[in-house]
Amino acid sequence: MDIRATGTRLRTPGKAWLSAAISGVLVAITLNIGGEPARAGDAVRVTTSFDVKYASAVLRQVSKVFSAGFGQAEASRVDQDINALKPDEPKVWQFSVQYKGKPEQFEIRALMDDLGMIDLDFAAGADSAPAVRAAVDGYLNGRGG
Repeated sequence: MDIRATGTRLRTPGKAWLSAAISGVLVAITLNIGGEPARAGDAVRVTTSFDVKYASAVLRQVSKVFSAGFGQAEASRVDQDINALKPDEPKVWQFSVQYKGKPEQFEIRALMDDLGMIDLDFAAGADSAPAVRAAVDGYLNGRGG
């Protein structure tokens, strides 16, 4: 068997696919699902964990932070949903809110454990996050929750 070098490069079919896949991942990182540029730092997370019996009061305090979009009615609805959660069943709520006259997105994630402790994760705008943190901590620190 005679094998000679011909100067032709052998192409691996996987290389073209891999290059396309890497390009696709880079585009996906740059753009979100809606095709809008992803903006790092848009949401600030405020996380907490406490006995579920305090959820209603914490949510009421947080509702006072916003002038529209997440008020007493929404806090009550989220509280009802939380009380219906089964352990290890996550739930997410999203709201378009107003904070100091500016529109923001506000998200609440909840996860109940089997001992009646609730993990709440609030995703708020950079402007409102400190006020959300103060509302949560202010109530829980005052109650020992």
